[in-house]
Amino acid sequence: MMSNSSDICAELECWFARPGGQHLLEHERQLVNQMLQKVFGYHLLQLGITRNTPLAAPNTLNHTIYACHQSGADIGLLTDQQALPFPCDSIDAIVLHHALEFAENPHQLLREVHRVLSPQGHLIVLGVNPYSGFGLSTTLRGLHPDSLWHHLHGLSSHRLRDWLHLLGSEVLSSSYTYAFPPVGGGRLLSTSKRIDSFLHRHQWPLGGVYALHAQKKVIPYTPIRKPWQSRLSTGLFGLGVNKPVPSPRNTDHAA
Repeated sequence: MMSNSSDICAELECWFARPGGQHLLEHERQLVNQMLQKVFGYHLLQLGITRNTPLAAPNTLNHTIYACHQSGADIGLLTDQQALPFPCDSIDAIVLHHALEFAENPHQLLREVHRVLSPQGHLIVLGVNPYSGFGLSTTLRGLHPDSLWHHLHGLSSHRLRDWLHLLGSEVLSSSYTYAFPPVGGGRLLSTSKRIDSFLHRHQWPLGGVYALHAQKKVIPYTPIRKPWQSRLSTGLFGLGVNKPVPSPRNTDHAA
């Protein structure tokens, strides 16, 4: 993660603790758990920059690991997310909670995630849609160097699809939420939440946050035969083989 990731973690956690952030977390949990209903396995890993935002429902998979670069109540593993302490092909499902956007090298993080993901394993990525109203507002606020969003590197779902395709993963589905971020307080906040919930149910395509569900595909290995091997095989199969001759029966001698 970034060198000042501790400060970013604290700021992002404060943002998620506000009404708008809590509203977004509620919808992100809905999206993640809907996608995890189609996932079977044992190990589930969630990677993110915050420490108090578990997304998967309890007992979704048998073993859930929440990993971060800082300790916290819900964190079970402290790790450098770009060098995960897991063997290859060992994790059945991984959830990236806004991890790519705050990574110094998102390509390396995605390659590392793909490495530890098991064959046919599932990956769910949550990210800010840079082409939405929320994405544009974070870009404008990020112009100030002291802003939390100054450290956010926008990554569109289309670009992420290309990256996953190059790694050999297939995108199964994508969903959007947070099309109308809650604003204000009191009645205005309640009304904006209802509008956003309505747009979330109807999957408004310009939602501020996307959830992309992909699966790691493993191409079966087919050995390439050299020309001399093919000729040898053809020659061997063309050799004549004597067929067994049945022994005479007693009735034949008797005749």
